[in-house]
Amino acid sequence: MSPAAVGEIRGPDRFRALWQRCLVEGAPDDSEKIHQRLVEGYDEPQRHYHTLTHIEQCMAMFDQCKSLASNPDALELAVWFHDVVFEPGSPDNEARSAELYLDFSAGMHDEAIRGLVKRLIMATLHDGSSLEDSDAAFMVDIDLSSFGLSWEEFLRDSQNLRLESADLSDAEYFRRKTNFQNCLLAKEHFYQSDFFAKRLESQARANLARYFELIKQQQ
Repeated sequence: MSPAAVGEIRGPDRFRALWQRCLVEGAPDDSEKIHQRLVEGYDEPQRHYHTLTHIEQCMAMFDQCKSLASNPDALELAVWFHDVVFEPGSPDNEARSAELYLDFSAGMHDEAIRGLVKRLIMATLHDGSSLEDSDAAFMVDIDLSSFGLSWEEFLRDSQNLRLESADLSDAEYFRRKTNFQNCLLAKEHFYQSDFFAKRLESQARANLARYFELIKQQQ
């Protein structure tokens, strides 16, 4: 990702424009305060993978597919908020992230977009729920796009994810992680949308095969 793209995410301008586009008539504009809350969340010290860098990566992928989205503003809002609440090991991070968006957007965005953003965030549970339309498929694929990066980038992300579960033994961590990854591999398509399947599927499967071999060597 270019340095300009990184600055675009950390700075308030892009988020402000998005938030303002979604405001209902007469609603006040708290976009700078909300953006600051997002940045502070992604900068929390317990994070190593679920940081602003992850959002930057996701936004770069969103920018590639946004012209195909049915509601690109809702999809972009979901990208911004989907990991803003993150406590390692907590089962309700996605739900709490969605609720934070709903709290900020109450009376600001219309109910249709609020409901859609919540559903898109909840799709990142990756349990197969909430996949009701193409935008949900894009959201899931954007969140999983790091699997399809270069091996070096994939390995870096994997190491950062491991740091977020320091309370788990290697054996327990890799058991949980490989169970999730094998569920992804068992699907006919790793990525839900044709757009990402064509671009990232082959690399994602190759990365995981190489990763599983690496884990075996370390055990």
